[in-house]
Amino acid sequence: MPSPSTKKDPYLPSKIYLYSSLFWLALGMIYGLILSLKFLWPNFLAFGPFQVFFQYGRIRPVHTNLVLFGWLTMANIGALFYVIPKLCRNQLSFEKIAAGTGIVWNIIVLAGTVALTMGFTTTTEYAEWPLWIDVLVILGMAAVALVCFATIATRKEKQLYVSLWYFMGSLIWLIGLYIIGNLPYKLLSGVPQFLIFWFYGHNVIGLWFTTVGVGLIYYLLPYLTRNPLYSHKLSLIGFWTIATFYVWNGPHHLQNGPIPLWLMKAGVIPSVLLIIPVWSVLANVFGTLKGKWHALSRNTPLKFLIVGAVFYLVTCLQGPFHSLQGPSSVIKFTDWVPGHAHLPLFGAFSFVAFSFMYVFLPKMLKTKLYSNKLMEWHFYLAVTGMFLFAFSTWSAGVLEGFAWIEGAQYGMQFVEMLISMRPFFAIRAVAGVAMLISSFVFIYNLAMTIIKANRNSQNEEISAG
Repeated sequence: MPSPSTKKDPYLPSKIYLYSSLFWLALGMIYGLILSLKFLWPNFLAFGPFQVFFQYGRIRPVHTNLVLFGWLTMANIGALFYVIPKLCRNQLSFEKIAAGTGIVWNIIVLAGTVALTMGFTTTTEYAEWPLWIDVLVILGMAAVALVCFATIATRKEKQLYVSLWYFMGSLIWLIGLYIIGNLPYKLLSGVPQFLIFWFYGHNVIGLWFTTVGVGLIYYLLPYLTRNPLYSHKLSLIGFWTIATFYVWNGPHHLQNGPIPLWLMKAGVIPSVLLIIPVWSVLANVFGTLKGKWHALSRNTPLKFLIVGAVFYLVTCLQGPFHSLQGPSSVIKFTDWVPGHAHLPLFGAFSFVAFSFMYVFLPKMLKTKLYSNKLMEWHFYLAVTGMFLFAFSTWSAGVLEGFAWIEGAQYGMQFVEMLISMRPFFAIRAVAGVAMLISSFVFIYNLAMTIIKANRNSQNEEISAG
């Protein structure tokens, strides 16, 4: 009989991604705090020979790419490698390839971070990495998709639970989106180039982070509530409406911009229709919670999940509003936009990832979470930080937009407007501190859980020896 030290760990690929995501979360949030401080103190870290590496134009894309592709993408893939075998009732296929992609993905994120820090960028939102890194990303995602689809193809469970639909769609869509958004546009210019930019920029959120996040909600919610999913048909309606309508939303980012009027209006219709999948998700969430609302008072992972779902609702109510020409003329290019962008990425689907890791990482390690009290502190700090960030940026954005309409986009009026925004920027910085502390509490809690599990494993080996 093999000793515990030689036993194969079926969760190794998932652990590689989840552990790595914690490191990139810490680094990404540090960069985010630096950004928020630069709104109050533009010369922050701007001294000595290294000041060029900490200028806003470099650290901003470093922050977004670390959070998007370091933290949340790696957390999502780690979750896929755990959940898909559970739903298929089999083992993860090509485990060595799966583990290898985790190592390669870390190299990709590190290389992208170094490249952006050194000033090598395409200047495209969420696609700033150089071309050679883009090729590695596409190959890496193809390998991840191979592992996941092979696992699904060899499943022992005949029924495809709705989460698998969302996961399969996400894996297909991300590869196509990344190719379209990062490769062909370099051969284009002008308006077609901008359309490609925002086809990718909008849909990488909706057809990767959103769809994986919703799939995880549908897996976590029945598990945490011990209730069956309210409606499988309703969840499939949500999936197919996302697949049908989301891909057409890119033009609404160019409202009142240099694109044909018919294209601006064409971007409004699918944006409004996205209310359908959002309401299908929320109806399923509230229906599944029926009779179990009392569990929220003592189940912190469930709190993360439900608050994340509510943030998702707010995000997708704002989206149709933004797509209209009138509101867009006010809030475009203002601080409202980063406030809105943080809602799905930190407020909604990072909360889902937090919930998943709190519940299932201890199960992978066969131990209990280090501290439930720290988990509660993480929840309240993260929610407080998200609310402060959102309302400070939304308020500042509305005031900026109307001030610009009145002519404050030029000369001394512009400077006066910026000075008047300092209270909002201060609140934004406080929000950044709260979000950073919450993330470090989360990382510390899970790190101590991992250390405790390793000690227990070593003690078992000593006892067995």
